[in-house]
This record gives sequence, C-alpha cells and structure tokens, in this order.
Amino acid sequence: MTSAPAPPQPPPKRVGVFARLREPGLGDLVQRNIFLALTRSAFPDAEITHVLPRTTVERFGEFLARHSRATEVLCCPDYGNDDTAAWTAFAEQAAQFDLCIVDPDSHDLGGVQAASFGIARRIGFALGRTGPQGLTTAIRIPRPLFGAPDLFDFATGLAAALGVPASGYADTVPPFPFTPEPLPGLARPTIVFHPGGAPHWNRRWPLAHYIELGQRLRDVAGTVVWVGSPQEASELQRAGTHVIAGADLNSLANLLAQADLLVGSDSAPAHIAAAVGTPTIVLYGPTFTEFMWARVYPNHQGINRRYRCQQIRNLQLGAGPGVMPCEHQCHYAYSGADGPYPKCLTDITVDEVYHAVLKRIPVEVPRD
Repeated sequence: MTSAPAPPQPPPKRVGVFARLREPGLGDLVQRNIFLALTRSAFPDAEITHVLPRTTVERFGEFLARHSRATEVLCCPDYGNDDTAAWTAFAEQAAQFDLCIVDPDSHDLGGVQAASFGIARRIGFALGRTGPQGLTTAIRIPRPLFGAPDLFDFATGLAAALGVPASGYADTVPPFPFTPEPLPGLARPTIVFHPGGAPHWNRRWPLAHYIELGQRLRDVAGTVVWVGSPQEASELQRAGTHVIAGADLNSLANLLAQADLLVGSDSAPAHIAAAVGTPTIVLYGPTFTEFMWARVYPNHQGINRRYRCQQIRNLQLGAGPGVMPCEHQCHYAYSGADGPYPKCLTDITVDEVYHAVLKRIPVEVPRD
C-alpha cells in the first residue's frame, strides 16, 4: 500500500532573505536584487524582507528605501555582535517569517539560526558558511565554469530551488528600480567617468590617467561627465567640467541610463550601469571579482592585467597603511589622487583604454 503524496505547501506570506553580510559595499547590495527578484517571481504575493546588519541598513538607507527589490528591511545584529539581548530581540521579529532564504555570504545567520527561531521552511546554498545543516531545502550548484561559483551559478541554483524558470545570461540581472527624472541636455555620445571608489584598499586607476583619457576623447565624445562621492569632489574638480559629486542614487541611475558608456573602477556605479543596460568598461586592479559577473553583464568589458597576485580577496577593512600581500608589494590603502597606485592598475595604459572606448561609443569617429 503506497502512501498518499504530501499535500502541496501553501505559498508563504512572509519571506525573509537572510544576509548578514560582512562589511558590504553598495555594489554588493545592487547585486542582491538578483536574489530578491527571483524570490518575488516565486512568491508574487508575499511580503519579502531583506534581513541585513544594522550598520548596513543605516549606511545604505537611500538604496534600501528606493532601489531595493525587497518589500521591507529588518535589522539583524552586526557581524561580530554576539550580544544576547540583541539576538533575542531579533529572534522575536524573525519568527514572523514562514520561509527564509539564506544568502551565500551570510555569516552566522543561516538555516541553524532560522530553525531556532521557529521558521518552518529554510532554503540555502549547500556550500561555504551556510552549509546544509538546518536547511529544509539545500540549493545545489553545478561544477562552476570559473573554478568558483559566479552570479549566474547562484541565480540558477536559487531559481531551481524556488521552482521558477532560470534566466539566460543576459536576463539574470533585473532592471534597477528608479524613478525617471529630467536631466540637463548632454551632447552625445555621453561618457561617464567614475574614477573613485571605497578607499579602504586601492582599486582605482590613477586619476592622471583618467584626465589624459578625457583630454584625448574631447574631439569624439559629446560630453564626459565625472561622478563620485562628496569626499571625492576636490579630486574630480581637477578633471574639468561636468562634475557631479554626491548625486543621489536616483539621479545617478537616470544619468547612467541615458549615457552611452561608463568607464570606471570596480565599484557600485558599474553595477548600477549594468542594471540599467548601459555598456561599461571597468579597469580592474587588486580585486579578483570580474569573474563573478562576466556572464551576466552582457554589455561589460573588463581591462585587467591578470597578474597572479590579483587573486587577493576579502582584505580587512580598516587595515591602515601598509602594503598588499602581493609579489609587487603595492601600497594597500588609497591615499590620494597622486598615488601610489597598485602596479596592476598603473600598468593599464591610457592608449589601451582609449581604443576600447572608441569601439564602444555609438558614432563613427577617426581612429588613429
């Protein structure tokens, strides 16, 4: 006598996406829209809550309020905070979820913790820090193409676990949520330069190289717009006109959506540009991260020396002055526009980037 199949589980009303990330950047959160969009596709009527560390929520409140694909945000204790009272208060709030999905980079907030909160359904990646323990559904990832899983691998695995169709490479990244707004008229082709980025370790192409590139492009570009944070305003002013320092994310998204090309560092504007469909040229230094999105950013081009020592990952924030653990003993933190810069970045020539730009802008221009 065979037993009757188990009745289908009702769709969850409240879904928590657990992401206790360790010192994330804005670009990391932009990429999390991939997971949130897949979750929304699986559960169109559910409230989807992005669970993030408190300092992350405070730092990136503008993004989470207007540009995240989550319905709500819930603060969990920061990474390294083991205060019992903080965890007890968080557990009471997390117990509301019918289902949790664990981000692959979530630290000490996974299936085991979700089970202790009383969350009945727990989905997570069966690798790395999350592991299979405590999960009711383990997300399996096939053998990676690049030796480590990339965004396409993670998205495909999550889609299978959620029971929704997997996207092709070009459709993995959902459109970036933003509100259209008028911008001053910019002559085309419009090229956006983003020479900045987080200063905790140096991933910037030298500012002098950007300035030289901008000068060489004057006869072929309609407008070159320089963008960066308010802290970078004085450096950007050295570059010339059309400087936008500290624009809100909605204005930045509008600018990038109307631009023809972004040339910049491995930083958040490159991820936003990809999510609004704008071509990008990114100049890679010590970060060995291009493989993560090479397949899912169809309009992306990376320029990278690929030195062996560029496979350095997850350096500590706040490490202070010093050198990188690389064979060239490059200076660790970004100290200013006049350098020093890592060898893997200074060795990328202006001529190389100039010719890459000429191939990407949508006009016929003279090529020397």
